[in-house]
Amino acid sequence: MERAWRKQSESVLNSKKLSFTILLMALVFNILFGFVRNPIAVENTLSWIGYDYPVGFIVWGTLTGAAYFINIFQIYNKFGYTGKIGTISLYAAPFMVVIVVLINDWGWEGIVHLIAALAFIALNGISLMTFLLKNFKKHICYKITLFIVALTLLGMIITYFAIDKSGLLELVPLLGGLVLIFFVNHTNFYPIVDKEEIVPKVKDKKKAAKLASCLGMFGADDFYLDRLPQGAGHLLITYIGVVICVVRFIGMGTINNINGESAAVFLAVGLSMLGGSAAWAIYNGAILSKAK
Repeated sequence: MERAWRKQSESVLNSKKLSFTILLMALVFNILFGFVRNPIAVENTLSWIGYDYPVGFIVWGTLTGAAYFINIFQIYNKFGYTGKIGTISLYAAPFMVVIVVLINDWGWEGIVHLIAALAFIALNGISLMTFLLKNFKKHICYKITLFIVALTLLGMIITYFAIDKSGLLELVPLLGGLVLIFFVNHTNFYPIVDKEEIVPKVKDKKKAAKLASCLGMFGADDFYLDRLPQGAGHLLITYIGVVICVVRFIGMGTINNINGESAAVFLAVGLSMLGGSAAWAIYNGAILSKAK
């Protein structure tokens, strides 16, 4: 049962049709949403647009975060990359998206939003850069790409201090990263060299069952069993549920200090996600308890 579950989840994440579709949707939406206002003008960032159009901003975050995660996940599997720094960065990036789209206001919320936005770009950048560095000496394509990425980032930093922030300073790395992962994941420009085979370790099912009963809502049992996608997904659902429950008390664009029916709807969404996370944990614990 466990092996079938793992294969099914990994097959979904490894679907090239899914990754290409989401990648294309993210590219189109980034362009259309990012150019709602003149991106060259100072302060016309995605965050400013998102403050006035929070629903569109949530769509942007969902598509962009999913496109990066699924495609880089597939790149790691395709090339057999197992670096810890890159893997941790890959799984941490989606958690930053939640903060970016749900905490976007003045005051302390603005600071948290900015830190999360920079962290999202940095974490995805690290996950790609570590992969490129790993293969740096194996083929000239990796060398050229790494040079272009480094030059682009340097140019953006110089531009930021020269003309202050603008929409283009966000769109350039986001669109550039999406284009890069398209060529790496969906073309044969980057050859596979010395692919590492991952040998799964045998884990204690009883210990996993105990983790599921105590910390299952945080994906502890999945992490212990080296089911990283399931564990990260479970933790993310709990995380999003908590944030949505308290979103009425924090800044989310024009949705701030809401009450009445609107607040009740947000609470219903958050509690539903937490209920689903709890049910997932109970199901995992029951299955693991029956396992020999």
